[in-house]
Amino acid sequence: PIDQEAPKGRLILPQQQVLRDLLDNGALALVVKETELEQALPKLVTGPALVITDSRVFAQVNAVVPAAVPLTSFSILYARRKGKLAYFYQAVQAIKDLQDGDRVLVAEGCTHHRKDDDIGTVLIPGLLRKKTGKKLRFDHVSGGDFAADLAKYKLVIHCGACMLNKKELAYRQVLAKEMGVPMINYGLLLAYLHGVLERVIEPFKLN
Repeated sequence: PIDQEAPKGRLILPQQQVLRDLLDNGALALVVKETELEQALPKLVTGPALVITDSRVFAQVNAVVPAAVPLTSFSILYARRKGKLAYFYQAVQAIKDLQDGDRVLVAEGCTHHRKDDDIGTVLIPGLLRKKTGKKLRFDHVSGGDFAADLAKYKLVIHCGACMLNKKELAYRQVLAKEMGVPMINYGLLLAYLHGVLERVIEPFKLN
């Protein structure tokens, strides 16, 4: 999808970086919006080796892409490239254990002008409350800020970290782990909430 928060006339950074990596490695990259995906797939002579989508439209894309075709998201690619995918995956159990009044920290590596459907402050809190049926309390940090006292949180939800380097995201994962607080990535969380988690991590080894 075209991100409403992206500067006019440009793709968001994760899309730019993934496309550049595909081109650098000699891959054939076909780019379509989620609304044109169903039309585009039958026009390919052979099926795609991988479909990469925005995590927020997992349900729609999952319904269109054949089960035999690997599917993942930009955010999950970043989780694997910059962090420990297995550690993010382990946090799924913490979601199932959330209770009324539990505090959840939503952390983003960049600062941006938030729209009405902002993923971190609107979409994810809404979906998580609906899934768990619990009255959860959400705190938000962005940019270079990251809570030093994580012990009060039952879960940390982190963005794809396209604006952070590998060292910074690794530090945040280690800090959360030392505090005993599970941390999950946007992509893995949304995949779980949309019921496609096992499918979208299948292309990767959990390491």
